[in-house]
Amino acid sequence: MPKIVGRREKRHQPFWDVLIRGSVGNFTIAGGQAALQATNNLFTSATRGNIALTNMTGSGQFPSDQTFRVLALRVGLYFRGSVGTAGGIALTDHVMYHHAITQNFWDLQIEEKSYFQAFTHYMPLGGGLFGDVGSDTTVYFNNGEPSQEALCRLGRSISIPARQSFTVVNTIAALGAFNFINDIAGLTAGEAWIWFVLDGLQVRDIL
Repeated sequence: MPKIVGRREKRHQPFWDVLIRGSVGNFTIAGGQAALQATNNLFTSATRGNIALTNMTGSGQFPSDQTFRVLALRVGLYFRGSVGTAGGIALTDHVMYHHAITQNFWDLQIEEKSYFQAFTHYMPLGGGLFGDVGSDTTVYFNNGEPSQEALCRLGRSISIPARQSFTVVNTIAALGAFNFINDIAGLTAGEAWIWFVLDGLQVRDIL
């Protein structure tokens, strides 16, 4: 279908990719890796048609002459039914949330240039489950409060020009004796999902 020459449409649309998603023994990890590494790159390999992993249609850039203006950044966390041991401690949902929040750092890079770096709780998800019922096995936490007001809105938007490659680099930095990489490897049961969201305005051709 041909595009309408000289006309473009602008829409507010978040785009996401996962660091890890699935259950023990069936995790999908960023970049198709078999296990989490100290450094992991997101938005580098699109899984077309699997919206649970990403809604990107291309690897590392937007297709055609599309551009994107980043207005907010979000990190989502979800753990459920965590069972296992690592570093001599039991891996409950509480422990997984705490270690994920304190050990994951994020860097938005466009054409290999860093545009924004922050730690996980600087970029709350702004939605989802929240709270707990007083036990380690029934936890409903997330990253921040489930409110659209609880977002990392940028003081100045970040532009991703047409045909420019970009990635979000995740760094896992151990805290004390505990390492989140070992936590994931030490799980014997449970579900995990960590994802990064670029939220903003997409400009694309009108077909």
